[in-house]
Amino acid sequence: MIDWMAFFETSIDAIHHDLAYVLANASGCREGWLQGELLLAGREYSLWTNESVVGCPGKVDLVCGNPPQMVAEIKIVGAHYSPKMESAVEADVERLRRLEVPDRYMLLVIVPSDADTQLGAYLTACSFSERCIDRTWEDSGLRLRVWRIG
Repeated sequence: MIDWMAFFETSIDAIHHDLAYVLANASGCREGWLQGELLLAGREYSLWTNESVVGCPGKVDLVCGNPPQMVAEIKIVGAHYSPKMESAVEADVERLRRLEVPDRYMLLVIVPSDADTQLGAYLTACSFSERCIDRTWEDSGLRLRVWRIG
């Protein structure tokens, strides 16, 4: 059995410097880049990106197994982003809750920001389950929050 929470934290820890650079300099490919890095890190687990899952409209960011045994959604967001991102995060979590897959995860990568916004307060306070990893890298200011849903 794979400890997916540890996998996500360890994999992102290994690339967090590069991730911070991508987030600062390549706004059009951030989530796709992170999905690709996690795909490479999860090769041995047959991890896939942007896959359709039965019972789920659209595609899921990360999927393992056929039929799926694990699905995950990724959001990269900061307090200075559009307020509509709160709704996007909530929609992803609700979609994950509806899926009949054993392991479901929500990953938030929070970009450092000095902005004092409602979205920033939401990113600090939101909670989707009791099982959560909350990690901040002081050198880059990035914060990772991972929840096991359901």
